[in-house]
Amino acid sequence: MVTRKQIKKKGKKIPDYDSAWKDIIEEHFEPFLEFFFPHIHKDIDFAKNPEILSNELRRIVPSGKVGKRRADVLVKVFLKDGTQRCICVFIHVEVQGTRKPGFMERIFVYYYRIFEKYREQGAEIISLAILTDEDENYRPNEYYFQRWGFEHRMKIPLVKIIDYKNKKELREKLETSVNPMSLAVRVQLKSFEAKKGDDKKKYDIKRELIRQYYSHGYDGKYIRSLFYFIDLIFHLPESFDKKLSEEIIQLEEEYKMQHVTSWERIAKKDGKREGKREGMEEGMEKKAKETAKKMLEDGLPIETISKYTGLTEKKVKELMS
Repeated sequence: MVTRKQIKKKGKKIPDYDSAWKDIIEEHFEPFLEFFFPHIHKDIDFAKNPEILSNELRRIVPSGKVGKRRADVLVKVFLKDGTQRCICVFIHVEVQGTRKPGFMERIFVYYYRIFEKYREQGAEIISLAILTDEDENYRPNEYYFQRWGFEHRMKIPLVKIIDYKNKKELREKLETSVNPMSLAVRVQLKSFEAKKGDDKKKYDIKRELIRQYYSHGYDGKYIRSLFYFIDLIFHLPESFDKKLSEEIIQLEEEYKMQHVTSWERIAKKDGKREGKREGMEEGMEKKAKETAKKMLEDGLPIETISKYTGLTEKKVKELMS
């Protein structure tokens, strides 16, 4: 079953790790911080709901300015002392295990642009990173530059998912945690194992992970979001997913969870949700184009228009014709 637009490479479908992590972080930001960054979580006042500002990244840092845009998350939170912070979570995904250059430079550029946007509100900017690749030695967490006595250094908190497999203390945390993010980590780790297997092996892994979802006793909202997550990371042929759908219905009956929608209903809801998201994005782009046209009429430079509308310079030029 495929419930979202898939990424394709050389004609093959590959997991959409970016969207999977972005969605689950945005939907369950408090459990996310509690599991991965407890030292940050303890300072935040969650009685004041975090505000998801990820769509603002398109306007703050237009695509193409610092390379291909990834599924990054921007959230505004309030601390228990009454001050506010903007937390930007960078989700770095290397599907083929290759290292992409400029990761920390991109974080630095994002940091400055976000700071420039929100400094008048008194918000401090904190950057975090989640790396889901399998390279144990790839740990970019510092941006450094110096020349002629000038020195600039930026260091960020970094989480490597693979560490929950290789480090004893983190393995133990994963085994005992009831935080829904622990299941997301298990799914990611199992995806590494599934790469080496056939569809039957992937089916067995996916089925066992879903059984774990139910056995943890989470309520409906967590089950649904975890379904979305696993479905984006584990793609199976239709015949396997049909069989899995039947088993899920049996699981719902076994765990007496009638309030949880079945696999087919989740797929329908997911499709509507994706359509709604695409509609919102189209609306935002339409509004940006209308603003760009007015700025062109006022004689503003194309580069300035691109900066403040989030449109690429190419799109701005197209509006001139």
